[in-house]
Amino acid sequence: MEQADAHGQLRGILDAVCSNRVEDDFSDRWSFAREDFERRLYRKRSKVKSRFVELTDTTPVAAPETEIDGQLVFADFLALLDPRGRQIVVLLNSGMTKLTDIADVLGYRNHSPVSKRLKRIREHAAGTSTTRSRERPQLPAS
Repeated sequence: MEQADAHGQLRGILDAVCSNRVEDDFSDRWSFAREDFERRLYRKRSKVKSRFVELTDTTPVAAPETEIDGQLVFADFLALLDPRGRQIVVLLNSGMTKLTDIADVLGYRNHSPVSKRLKRIREHAAGTSTTRSRERPQLPAS
């Protein structure tokens, strides 16, 4: 390697290739370098995970009323939260996705209090949604 890089140009080329990798640079075999590349590309270790929940008791409708209902449900949900929880949900709804950014806005040193409060908010939301679905009266079958 040292003989091939006698003029110092090969090292620069290799560094440029290693720092600007693409999917085709890796073989099908697993390696630490490939794993690091995929973590960076697909953000496998992101702090915020999105979860999709299927609501079986609702009918999917795409209409202007649906958006109004969504806003009403969002407003009702915000009314159930404490002021800090409300700030976190509003920041998430406004497009801020990184917990460290939310922590900076709220004055925390790191993301830990925000993630703990988000966990409590999710548990609270899951508890209220199951309670409401149990309280809803069943319509008679036609």
